[in-house]
Amino acid sequence: MIADLRVFDDEFVPPDLLHRENEIEQLLRRFTTRHPAESDVLISGPSGVGKTVLARTAVDHLETQTDVTRVFVDSLGKTTGGILRAMLEQLPRGPNEVAQTLPTRDVCREIREAITSETIVVLDEGDDLPQTNAVGELLAMANVTVVVIAHDGTDWLSRLDVTDGHRLDQGHLELGRYGVDELADILERRARQGLHGEPVSRAQLEAIADEVAGVARHGIQSLRSAAVLARERGHRRVRDRDVDDSYEHARHRIRKLNLSSLPFHHQVLYAIIHEAEELSASELHDRYDAVSGDIYAGSPPQPLGERARREKLSKLAEYDLIDYDGPTRDRLYWVIDSDVEPLLELPGRMPLE
Repeated sequence: MIADLRVFDDEFVPPDLLHRENEIEQLLRRFTTRHPAESDVLISGPSGVGKTVLARTAVDHLETQTDVTRVFVDSLGKTTGGILRAMLEQLPRGPNEVAQTLPTRDVCREIREAITSETIVVLDEGDDLPQTNAVGELLAMANVTVVVIAHDGTDWLSRLDVTDGHRLDQGHLELGRYGVDELADILERRARQGLHGEPVSRAQLEAIADEVAGVARHGIQSLRSAAVLARERGHRRVRDRDVDDSYEHARHRIRKLNLSSLPFHHQVLYAIIHEAEELSASELHDRYDAVSGDIYAGSPPQPLGERARREKLSKLAEYDLIDYDGPTRDRLYWVIDSDVEPLLELPGRMPLE
């Protein structure tokens, strides 16, 4: 039944992107404008609606038409210097490795020297970018088009420098969820590419699209899970029971993938909450302070203040790893899926009450 599971991976970029044709055209028009200040773009929308694959598809199209250099940077958890160093290392004329101690101004100088043609830099996972100067540094460079991918575009723009925000506000592309028929079309295409024969019906694909409320990633992972469950159960075709059981199976896999993609600070906070299963904000901060000396010893990241911790906790909630209730000071946190194990071990154990 299963021909190629890689078709269902997040990294898979289809040859053409169904039901995003208008958005691709909008991006290409901005990328090819004669006015450099009007080429930059902010792509926003909820998790799983295809922001990153849209950017990759548009840049792929542009590469076939023009001599453009592409750079993709996962900016989550990176400082200004970290983002710029990652960009420099990907430039064809840049070094393979940039010293972590190289000052930001020197990194910017080397980037300018290494850029020999029009360059598009895509800053994925860009929710924290307003806390850095990376966007402003890149917007000031000649021959560089900046594409930022974030979740809440309005909130993101409100936290960015006014001048930089104005340029990106003009090129703000908001992605919504797919309709049921649209997502079913996408799932049908993935099924043809990744499964042998026709083991899943259109009605089942529409049921998946409806259940996941038009979120492409959840739909694609649910289809994958339905096929995997059918294979494990010895079914020659996907049965309705396999579809019914696919949703939680897929959510569990997505949570594990989400956790593995997060930087060190998020891992620490998730491990603390997972260890307790449920704890108050004050207990969380006390536990963080108690373990941070050992956890961060000898590593470049430094312990976070309480405000920065809350921002990382919001990301964990966005990724469906934790949930919370109550006002900030009296908030209660808990893990959503205790079977998603932390990727780091905390020193000592949480004392019992």
